[in-house]
Amino acid sequence: MLHHPTQRIAALVCIAGAMLAALPSGALGQDFPNKPIRFIVPFPPGGGADFNARAVAQKMAESLGQPVLVESRAGAGGNIGTEFVARAPADGYTMLFATNGITVQPHLAPVRWDPVKDFAAVSLITTYPLIIAVHPSVPAQTLQELVAFAKANPSKLTYGSSGVGAPLHMAAEYFKSVVGVDIVHVPYKGNAPMTAALLSGEINMVFDSMTGPLPNIRAGKLRGLAVTSKRRVGVVPDLPTVAESVAPSYAYEAWNGVLVPAGTPRDNVARLATEIGKAVAQTDVSQRLTAAGYFPISTTPEQFTAIITEDLLKFGRLIREAGIKAD
Repeated sequence: MLHHPTQRIAALVCIAGAMLAALPSGALGQDFPNKPIRFIVPFPPGGGADFNARAVAQKMAESLGQPVLVESRAGAGGNIGTEFVARAPADGYTMLFATNGITVQPHLAPVRWDPVKDFAAVSLITTYPLIIAVHPSVPAQTLQELVAFAKANPSKLTYGSSGVGAPLHMAAEYFKSVVGVDIVHVPYKGNAPMTAALLSGEINMVFDSMTGPLPNIRAGKLRGLAVTSKRRVGVVPDLPTVAESVAPSYAYEAWNGVLVPAGTPRDNVARLATEIGKAVAQTDVSQRLTAAGYFPISTTPEQFTAIITEDLLKFGRLIREAGIKAD
């Protein structure tokens, strides 16, 4: 089961201890930060990553007394910005906005960074469920009916994703594995062409973040069937979870968090984690994130390290078992 991170933290913290022990200690006091902090988002501006980063950056800046500058360094599926931060000085002044894709990419293709060796985990910012949406032509009003149709018609239904290894792809492959259906993956280069393909009927269904299908569901252009989280979601309270509908063991939530270069003084890492926690706990930030379909959350560096370690193992196993290959 791909649980909500808060449900697996306690059992995983011990895994992280040895990894964090290598972080150097440093004098915190008033020395950090004493200049602007760069917050690198390895994806184009205007998307969910940019939205999450800016939601916390402003509050962090107010609390720290230094600017926290959100900077997009997109390209190569996030690899350009990720490598940039991996090679940045290990002083806490360069942060990476990371998604759980960082635990998937190394299993699909060679990358010039290691998610454990090259980074120190700081904190999660949000987790988020996906929504299962279908084109109106699909003969299913519920997830149970969709599964029944898929089992009666192997390989007939197609689902889109924003690319091989994306959270949308992993959620669907995990669904296939747990539920036992044969639906065909059609990868696109980003969310926009995937959404266009679904609206046109080129593909039958998607697993997508709330911000993608929800306006079209409300407009009657798509049909929402379920959410992938273990609990229902406030912005779509009438949609059941997959666990309620067809598979009690299924739960999937993607995550967004912050990393810094490995070797960053642990006191600086701890200060950043504290400030992230304070930011996401503020009512206006929490409400903005929740309204967009995200679950605000903060963790200690140890807890986040444990989540990354577990996800690396989990997604590696899923990719091998499903025979997923890079484009």
